[in-house]
Amino acid sequence: MAIFRAFTPGQRSIVAITPRSVAAVEQYIRWCEHEAPQHLPVAIDSLIHRMALVNQSEARKMAYGPYDPQERSPSLAWRTPSQGIRRISQNYYLGWRIRKVGLANYILFNASREAYFIEYGVSTAGFGEGRHVPSRRIRRPVRKLSLLRTMEFMKTTQAYHRVWVDIFRSRHAHGGFTQIIQSPAGGHGLWENATEHEAKGEIARLTRGTSGSHGVRRVGNQFQIRRRNRGGGSYGGPMLGRRLP
Repeated sequence: MAIFRAFTPGQRSIVAITPRSVAAVEQYIRWCEHEAPQHLPVAIDSLIHRMALVNQSEARKMAYGPYDPQERSPSLAWRTPSQGIRRISQNYYLGWRIRKVGLANYILFNASREAYFIEYGVSTAGFGEGRHVPSRRIRRPVRKLSLLRTMEFMKTTQAYHRVWVDIFRSRHAHGGFTQIIQSPAGGHGLWENATEHEAKGEIARLTRGTSGSHGVRRVGNQFQIRRRNRGGGSYGGPMLGRRLP
């Protein structure tokens, strides 16, 4: 039996990634934007690295199914990602790794032999029209689903407005779709910690009807202001979010 390892952080001492830890990185990014722009690429790299580790963790969760090295339970062979894919050699489960390509650029990959057949299914019927895939040979797209779960996790953080998603297919493929998404401004709101002075000023603006937030509350001794996300305005690349074929 293997101990479940959500991700492989390498030499970094990361124990768990939570919305609170991502919020800390987001605060660091905001500080860099105003006080130390030269450190901004490193701060963004820290955020993307944590997103990649969450992606790896979600993929491993779906690959951590029943352990059956002798293949004595054929009924477990075609379990779905939500059920946990059966482990035989465990190469597939432990094979989900991330690699740093460049600054703020990471990829998730799996080099095991079975990874391709799990992700895309097993079929001898070819591709194109009239293709028939046996019911027990369906694709189980762990990589795609792990990305979607990573986006769901990011929605719970204060850094979701910095997320861009690019799902693409080869121009030679017969199926699939192309989708490029930018998190829009005002798409969601989160409670952010504030000082008592900031909270009083926000209450005054709410009373006058000139506030851009959506409420003020007090949790224990901590004041919080609900603000809408700021969108992808800090991204300096091409405006990809306008295309959705």
